[in-house]
Amino acid sequence: MQITNAFHMLLGALTLTTFAGAQGDSPPAPQTYTVTLRSGTKVEVTAPASTPHPDSGWITWQFERKAASADGRFVAVMFLKDAVFAKDNVTVVYLVKPGGQILALPESDVNTLNWTPNGQYLLGGGVNTLRLWNTNGKLRTRVLDSIGALDTTGLFACVSPLSFDEAAVTVQRLLVPYLQPAGTFPLPKAPTEEERFCR
Repeated sequence: MQITNAFHMLLGALTLTTFAGAQGDSPPAPQTYTVTLRSGTKVEVTAPASTPHPDSGWITWQFERKAASADGRFVAVMFLKDAVFAKDNVTVVYLVKPGGQILALPESDVNTLNWTPNGQYLLGGGVNTLRLWNTNGKLRTRVLDSIGALDTTGLFACVSPLSFDEAAVTVQRLLVPYLQPAGTFPLPKAPTEEERFCR
């Protein structure tokens, strides 16, 4: 019993020493991504700062994707948290405005981004929450069963449910910008993330 307790105490001390040593290192510099606006202006968008990992090292953020409005005036930039487990994957989205201002969008943990054709609204699809931001960062949300793919027209946001096969799906249509239900329609198979399917 005494040997076991001594072993656990030694193991704990080694773990604390390793953790303290790793955290004593300087955190890595946050990643930056350069956005070029329609005007030609280049804007550096910086990911969130690194934070200490519970075990050792640092949790960092990596560039995941960008989405520009059709007219190129606004660009959304998504960073993904470097997580060991998929359930811990978190994203943040920054909106770069025409004058070069950078706006952190609220509640921006989403998997997909899609602009309305007129560039007035950015839609983001999470696991089961649809988010709509205007270009000042104001947010509306709608909770759905699941979100697999997302597409927009001038009037509607269309959400295909998450599907793991080629089976037919029923698409939900929501009125933009209020996200009020506006009917459904069938598709012969689940659309891909980049596919245009809204009508």
